Parts: sequence; structure tokens; C-alpha cells
Amino acid sequence: MDTNTFSTADSLRTIEAAINEAKSSKTGASFYYILWGFILFVYFIIHSIIISNPILKGTIIDTFNWVLFPIGGLLSSLNKRKDQKEETYVPQLEKVYLFAFTGFAFMYAVLTFASSYLSTSIAIMFFPLIIGSTVYLVGGISRHKISIYCGILSMLLTVVSILSKIEMQFLMASIACISACIIPGITMRKSNV
Repeated sequence: MDTNTFSTADSLRTIEAAINEAKSSKTGASFYYILWGFILFVYFIIHSIIISNPILKGTIIDTFNWVLFPIGGLLSSLNKRKDQKEETYVPQLEKVYLFAFTGFAFMYAVLTFASSYLSTSIAIMFFPLIIGSTVYLVGGISRHKISIYCGILSMLLTVVSILSKIEMQFLMASIACISACIIPGITMRKSNV
């Protein structure tokens, strides 16, 4: 006779404990929000400064500002490896972040290609809109209110960007990095998103 049978109450407690453990599992998204928010902020602010001060055009800062992206990729990869060693399972929200930000990256890449092909600043002009809408969407799914509000703020920066010159568009893009990435990333450290 099997003495290890669960009663209905024991089964429900086990299921409830598993659900509570899943709810309290952090995704590690805050690291990526802060890292990429900072990298993009620096990248866009450098461009804004260079456009405002043409004497900086062709300097080492102008020529090698792209180095920020491989550095961000390396840091992201190292953090992902560390997370994979520590994780016992992948939270569902991590998949949401993956698909949402992959969509963002693809959309931004297409806009960047269109910008260079059409000789316009459309990618920079609409950067606050696409990063803001991505963060807004993910904030809604994860129920992270700060992400929702900061995503809306970032999307609103697009209006200023559309009506501005290129140096202001880069400035709006850098402010969007703060509002849509860095602020939500900092607040995510205290919540389970």
C-alpha cells in the first residue's frame, strides 16, 4: 500500500507554492534595461554633441562611438551565461522580453536602413516611439506600472522629435533612453519583473 498519497488539500498547497515561487522569480531584465539604456544614451548624446559642435566631426569620439555596441553585446553575453548557470527554469516574462525587444531591434534596424537609403533622420526621429511602445507593451504584460508610464513619456517625446532639428532629435532619443530604459530598469530591481 502506498503511504505517499497526497490529499486534495496537499495538492492544492503544492500548486499554490509553485505559483508563488514562479511569481517571485526575477527575470534579470533590469540589468539589460540599465545596460542598454546607458549605452544608447551615451551613443545618442555623443551624436547630439558632435552635431552641435562640428569641430568634433571626424575626431576619435565621432569615429569610434560604435565601439559601445560590441561592449554592450559582450556584457550582455557574460551576464546571460551567469544567469543560465544560476537559473533552474526560464520565467515566462523572460520570453516576453526576448520577443518584444527582438521586434524592437528588427524595427529599428529597418528604420536605420531606410534612413540611410532615403537620407533622412527617420530612425532617430522615431526612436522614442519604438522604444517607448516596446517598454509600454512589456510593462502592460508584466504589470510594471513605471514601465507603462515611462513608455508613454518616451512615446510623447516623438512629437518633439518630429518637430525638431537633428541635434534635438538625438537629444530626444537620449532622453527616451533614460525614461524608457534606465528608470524602469532601476525600479525593476525592487520588483519581480
